[in-house]
Amino acid sequence: MTQPPPHGSRFAAIVEPFRSQRALTTCLRVLYAMLRFVVPTDARQIGFVSAPDLTDNALALFETLVRSDRSLEYRLIWLVADRSASRRILDREFDPSELPNVSLVSKNTLRGLWTFLRCRTIFLTHGAYGFAHAGYHQTIVNLWHGMPIKTIGAHTGKARRDTFFMHYSIATSDYFAHVIAKAFYLKRDRVLVTGLPRNEWLFQREEKYLVVKEGRAKLVVWLPTFRSSYVGEIRVDSSADAPDLLSAATLEALDARLDGSDSMLAIKLHPMDVKNRQSWANYSNIRIYTDAAFQAAGMNLYKLLACSDALVTDFSSVAIDYLLLKKPIGLFAPDISAYTRGFIPGVLERLAAVGHKLTTLEDLANFVINPPPEHETTAEHELLCQMDLRTPSESILRAAGL
Repeated sequence: MTQPPPHGSRFAAIVEPFRSQRALTTCLRVLYAMLRFVVPTDARQIGFVSAPDLTDNALALFETLVRSDRSLEYRLIWLVADRSASRRILDREFDPSELPNVSLVSKNTLRGLWTFLRCRTIFLTHGAYGFAHAGYHQTIVNLWHGMPIKTIGAHTGKARRDTFFMHYSIATSDYFAHVIAKAFYLKRDRVLVTGLPRNEWLFQREEKYLVVKEGRAKLVVWLPTFRSSYVGEIRVDSSADAPDLLSAATLEALDARLDGSDSMLAIKLHPMDVKNRQSWANYSNIRIYTDAAFQAAGMNLYKLLACSDALVTDFSSVAIDYLLLKKPIGLFAPDISAYTRGFIPGVLERLAAVGHKLTTLEDLANFVINPPPEHETTAEHELLCQMDLRTPSESILRAAGL
């Protein structure tokens, strides 16, 4: 019979840090709960948190508020991981005259935690602190980062109720409001059907994004979901034998097929994708943007999409956003059988009804060369994304009493 390992064994050495981590988390939660009761909130202080810093729905909502007449009534505070990089984003995107009441605070400091506790209203796209739980002294709105096609939260069957801290979230339709409510353990009436703030950028065409076409007649943007991540939640969502959709051989063949087509294909990697670490070859008809290169160029993904003629993706939530433009969506996921994360039941089927399934590399090339006509709004389209939700930021701010 195998004897249990002694206390000082390698087994004990491995287990002990996890025990300590659980104990630390419990202590921090108790401490945070106590602080909630003794630290008063400031009704004029609004917090913003996003991952990465100053991005996505939080930045779009902030942009609307900071450029509104009521902005100066509040102190607007970004809790960030990198203050220097965040300052560069503010300097690039806003005139200094728009930011007299805006400040950046390092999130992972005592000052950051104090600032978080003092904010009466907080808008975030992910969590802020793993030990933080919502209190009724604040209004916390989880803007999230897109309508889920892949499983999230409670849909995974793994997430506990106590891992979520929010009072409200948002959705692009009543259908997705029920999906979000279940994912985050919210009552349905706590999910606001407003649309997503970032989608306002889809209607802001700017000249600098047209340059990406490089004089071509058509621009198609390909946004693949990561299969393996290297930042944030480290995970692998595909089996080892899955085909690599962005292999050198695939890209070379696709580039050759696009010769003479008068189309440019722009591939933007997901911020978490481990492929951001790779070096990429130069192609005649394909431009590949790592997240770092994209950010360094000061580009906004949704303003790039505003200048595009079609979208290619697999199961990224951006497909739901793109429905607002009524432009063709190519769904290219020949490795779907090897994808292990799982999907929200029914969403892919409904998206397929308004998209174009691309099975082979030839299908993909034909879609880029000659995107199909813009589709008409269908019942499935409205079910996923209501076309009348064009000013989500104002709707969210009103709901938050701002």
